[in-house]
Amino acid sequence: MTHWSIQPSGVVAVLTDVNTSATALGEALNGLSPAMEGAATASQSPAIAEAIQSYFTLEEGPRLEAMNTRIGAAASGVVKATEAYVTGDLEMAANAQSASVAAVYPPHLPPGVR
Repeated sequence: MTHWSIQPSGVVAVLTDVNTSATALGEALNGLSPAMEGAATASQSPAIAEAIQSYFTLEEGPRLEAMNTRIGAAASGVVKATEAYVTGDLEMAANAQSASVAAVYPPHLPPGVR
């Protein structure tokens, strides 16, 4: 690969898709709680109800929270990296422009010679 380029508009499109998918996942997971409660009630067994609750509280709950945290952290990291890339591009462009001006009008010439 001889070069790379980040298109901020492309990053926005990807983050929009990620947000849409994360929202859909969140809605699906919110529907899980009533289903879990229904399964516990339908079992008519306190032991099974406790096992279901324990499983989701101790096992799946932390995993789902961690997944949500990673999605947010990844999106935030992408935004910060893109901002840094754009800032670097602007800085390089400004440096190139200054160098071009200095090549045409060298700073060491006496006043009035330009």
